[in-house]
Amino acid sequence: MSKLNTRAKVIFTLEKIQQGQSLASLLDPLLQDVGDKDKGFVHELLLGTLRQWWALSRIGESLIEKEVTDKGVWAGLNVGLYQLLYMDTPDYASINDTVEAVKQLEKGYGAGLINAILRKVQKNPAKFAKKIAKNHSLPNWLAKELKQDWGEYYDELGQALRQSAPIFLRINAKFTTLDDYTTLLKNQDIGFELVNIGVKNEQTILLNDNVKIGDLPHFADGWVSVQDRHAQISAHLLASLAFDKPLNVLDACTAPGGKLAHLLELSQKNMFHVEQFNIDKITALDNDKKRLERVSQNLERLQLSADNVSLVCDDATTFTALPFDVIVLDAPCTATGVIRRHPDIALLRTQNDVMQTVDLQAKILANCWQNLAKNGVLLYVTCSVLKAENETQIGSFLAKNDDAKVIDFTLNLPNQIKRDVGYQCLPLNENDGDGFYYALLQKV
Repeated sequence: MSKLNTRAKVIFTLEKIQQGQSLASLLDPLLQDVGDKDKGFVHELLLGTLRQWWALSRIGESLIEKEVTDKGVWAGLNVGLYQLLYMDTPDYASINDTVEAVKQLEKGYGAGLINAILRKVQKNPAKFAKKIAKNHSLPNWLAKELKQDWGEYYDELGQALRQSAPIFLRINAKFTTLDDYTTLLKNQDIGFELVNIGVKNEQTILLNDNVKIGDLPHFADGWVSVQDRHAQISAHLLASLAFDKPLNVLDACTAPGGKLAHLLELSQKNMFHVEQFNIDKITALDNDKKRLERVSQNLERLQLSADNVSLVCDDATTFTALPFDVIVLDAPCTATGVIRRHPDIALLRTQNDVMQTVDLQAKILANCWQNLAKNGVLLYVTCSVLKAENETQIGSFLAKNDDAKVIDFTLNLPNQIKRDVGYQCLPLNENDGDGFYYALLQKV
């Protein structure tokens, strides 16, 4: 791929994503294959085209008479449209270099079509920019689901999911305090603000400056991690419960380990904070050995590796062990709540995936319940905004298990919406956290 121009490399990558490969597996190799001066352009062009994919595609659909089945040609067209409508790239480069890129990919049969459409849009960009700014950039099936589930918030949600996501930082209380770490940021002229996460008065850091994460003060030393505002609710919510003994904890479906690390940070005895989550031992369960290796690396950077932590590679639908006092079930889901961070999700997911995921969630939830001790607590979490995976799933579980009691709790931000059971967090504004669902159950 090294001989291709930068746009051809982006188009090639987009074609791979349409064929089922993930952005996470393709982005780093792509950036390594381009020169330093092109990395920013390539990153913006790839992720921007993905975020606006469905809106851009509707322009093509409205202007093309015959069906186009070649995924690379569609990718080339959307790459050209994104440059014309969203970037400061000169028009001649947006059109000519994109057409040349398609030819380099041996898709010259689509070059004439792409050239004609891009020149048509070039003549009246304001008209088309206004057209794609409306509503959302989601596949029709997902837009329909969101309108059905969240009609009141549909317009805000549709617009928010096509934007880039904010970056939040969680400090490691083993090494520093929020005040001390923000002083370090000030000393390095890194723009930030403190924002509430919705649990009591707990706060997190919102980065306002575009800074390399590895360049953050003491990042390599484990003083800080990147974790979404709403993902940080998990550990604080559990730490707010009154447990009267050291706990045996299961973190099911743990990878990549952010919630696990946060719990361990709150359990560390140190001089910096008073909140404690008393862990006797914690089992981190995942069915993917490579993902568990990443968990181990994260814990090592944060200096949280300990004798009371066990990483176990096993299937959460069948795993059995001694009863656990607390189970954190970060359930597999369609990840529709994190589309801002992973815009390829809007291309990769289908409506059929929802029902398959709901079935898998139900099996894992049932098995985890069997591993929960009497009077034990299960925290159910997803990063989905679809009711089928969240409150409907928990409602079905409660109907089948009369030994399950709902534990009420309070989240206090406007976009954290109380449901019959638990809360649905929605990304409605640019600095909101991602879409997460939380429910607390006790075995009685």
